[in-house]
Amino acid sequence: MKNTNITRANIALNLSKNITGVNFIDFKEDFDTINLPSPKVRGPLCYHVRQGMDGEHFKLKEEDITCDYARYALGLSEPDNTIIQGRSYDYCGLYESKSIAKEIVASMKYIGQNIYGIEIGPLKSMANADIVIIADYAETIMRIMQGYAYKYGAPKNLCFYGNQAMCSDMVSKPFTTNDINISLMCKGMRKSGRFDKGELSAAFPINMFDNIVEGIIETINPVHYPNDKSRIINSLENSKDLGIEINEDYNYGLGLNEYDQKIRNIRNSR
Repeated sequence: MKNTNITRANIALNLSKNITGVNFIDFKEDFDTINLPSPKVRGPLCYHVRQGMDGEHFKLKEEDITCDYARYALGLSEPDNTIIQGRSYDYCGLYESKSIAKEIVASMKYIGQNIYGIEIGPLKSMANADIVIIADYAETIMRIMQGYAYKYGAPKNLCFYGNQAMCSDMVSKPFTTNDINISLMCKGMRKSGRFDKGELSAAFPINMFDNIVEGIIETINPVHYPNDKSRIINSLENSKDLGIEINEDYNYGLGLNEYDQKIRNIRNSR
């Protein structure tokens, strides 16, 4: 289902960047056998993930990521114990006290295992992935959350605060909680990843991908307005590609009104 649902998601969400996968590689022996190039240049994780969104597919290890804190979050490097306790974030002035900084770092969910390397690329070109990342504008992230809620209900592990946005919000948190997370991004992610001030991102474990896409598709008729339904229809090579029949005359407001009238009729008939 993966490749079919990548196509369905791209059509439904009108994405401008590739849906991107992150795959953890635990051992050097496995890393060496993967037939992928190393990144063309070293850089922050935010930069590398953006390269994946732009179509690049590669593998990288500790020395390819220039941001210490990204390596700590991903389990590629081991942080000093004082960093895990939040001392560095208190010291640099991001948080008012040591206890606040400690709480923040604990919520970042640094991966507590030794990982040798990672694979990054468009999900459509990857045989395996652990995490799926999508970046776009707020309305698109809204649709992802609606698709998630259709299948899973209320999200229980949302956690974001404008710091370590790619490495923590988008990788270590969804991996550790096995749940969706969204991110407001951070200054470093916007700069190194070339995201503008209106973009957000969402990430979730690969095991949720098919269900979330299914939820997005199933909520097209209730949520989308006729003009966007027309865009979706015109994007289809085959009218059956999405797996649903699009009704341009329906929305959930009409459904709610119909239900309300049904209830009034029942109450009034008693």
